[in-house]
Amino acid sequence: MAPRKGQPGRFLYKELAAEFRARIQAGELAPGVLLPSESALMEQRGLARSTVRQAYDLLKTEGLAASRQGKGVYVLDPKKLVRNAQRRLSREVWEAGHSIWSVDLEGRDPDVELEVDEEMDAPERVAGVLGAPKVCRRRRVFSLDGRPLQVATSYLASELARAAKVHRRDTGPGGMYARLDEIGRAPVDAKERIKSRVAMPDEIEILGLGSGACVLIIERTVKDAEGRILEVNEMVLDAAKYILEYDFKLL
Repeated sequence: MAPRKGQPGRFLYKELAAEFRARIQAGELAPGVLLPSESALMEQRGLARSTVRQAYDLLKTEGLAASRQGKGVYVLDPKKLVRNAQRRLSREVWEAGHSIWSVDLEGRDPDVELEVDEEMDAPERVAGVLGAPKVCRRRRVFSLDGRPLQVATSYLASELARAAKVHRRDTGPGGMYARLDEIGRAPVDAKERIKSRVAMPDEIEILGLGSGACVLIIERTVKDAEGRILEVNEMVLDAAKYILEYDFKLL
């Protein structure tokens, strides 16, 4: 695509994005392939840097590309992940020793970056829900094929976390839900609240999003058989990479 004389600059980025979109969807540009640098496209096609940047931001917003710090913009798999809350939280998943996130992945192996604070002051909202001033925080960044997709932060009362031994980095087969079950505090009820908003600057950086991209915010509370809240989980998902699916009966 060469710049056209008299063509309004605000439309050129859409044409450039459309060209790369078509090549990605046709399989001509495979996942992981680096797209041309801003400087290369400026020189080869006579485009302004802002035009190239807007085109790449649009591809990022659509979930077709992402950026790596210092490495440029690369192609993503256009296939979306299907997240089914009922299936992923079912007892049969964690009781069989699987992580609940594995349900979304269709056999693919994720990378998980984990931070654990064994005991910290609970954020105000979390303290109000858990009824505990001190919490164990487990923060995970989930990536697939080198692409961060989700940031999930779990909070449990610090005493409960120690009792279930989930204050450790490795929670063992089935994760923390299996460990809670072992001390008689199995999760039996969960509630998720979902909202969307424009990504914050730190989320753009962590998830490799384009400017103006949207994220899904999922807030989950989990209870035991006696109605006591076990966990507060706050998740930030790249909205362009997920389909949310629900199964329910109509009574």
